[in-house]
Amino acid sequence: MRGRGILLGALSIATLVFLLAPIAVLVLSAFDGGKFFRFPPREVSLRWFVAAYESAEYRRSLANSGIVAALSTAASLVLGTMAAHALVRGGLRRTALVEAVLIAPLTLPLIVWAIALLQIYARLGVSGSLGGLVLAHTVVTLPLVVRIMMATLAQIDPSLELAARSLGARPLRAAARTTLPLAMPGLLSAGAFAFLASFNDVIVSTFIAGAGWNTFPVRLYSQLRGQGVDPITMAIGAVIVVAILTLVLLGEAVFKWSRKL
Repeated sequence: MRGRGILLGALSIATLVFLLAPIAVLVLSAFDGGKFFRFPPREVSLRWFVAAYESAEYRRSLANSGIVAALSTAASLVLGTMAAHALVRGGLRRTALVEAVLIAPLTLPLIVWAIALLQIYARLGVSGSLGGLVLAHTVVTLPLVVRIMMATLAQIDPSLELAARSLGARPLRAAARTTLPLAMPGLLSAGAFAFLASFNDVIVSTFIAGAGWNTFPVRLYSQLRGQGVDPITMAIGAVIVVAILTLVLLGEAVFKWSRKL
């Protein structure tokens, strides 16, 4: 048994190293001052971080990603929380069918949704617009919010909301004053996951985004296809990776995100 435990421990460590090695290569290479990708770095420099900050094109693409992610996250939180509340507390008929429809974007490849949305947008004439891109990202992020909020609401005693309603509070006010504060950790977790999913999306944005709303992942993908690895993108990527890892670690430590999925 002891030998088996040592083997499992070694396998776990090897798996973690395999998963984290690309991240370590990206972050360390971003501090190299050379004009091309080199690993290990031969000189420590902040040259490309400064160049990334001064690049108007990259700043614009990052701003676009942030705006789209923020708007789609807000829409997903409102719609997803309402849908989860109706599924858990509303007594809807055929709940399993409604839940399956809401979770459907998670079960099909994103390329299928992107092509379908592209055809619909072409007929509606909204391709390349901010509204169309936000709506497309909302379709992708909504299932995450619904799933997390359903798990969160299922752990909250419904009698608290019923007690508030029995004392004269209207249904919306009762939910806002009792259920919503208790569900705030799950709401924050759902918002974080939705924002990250939207911000990191490449497939849907490649089909839907126009030249005016080119997001950072699409810009990075175009750069890699056309000119190879750019040190500026390495620097920006390193900052994003560190920020996301920090957010995930904090979320796991404070809200136990892994238990909500």
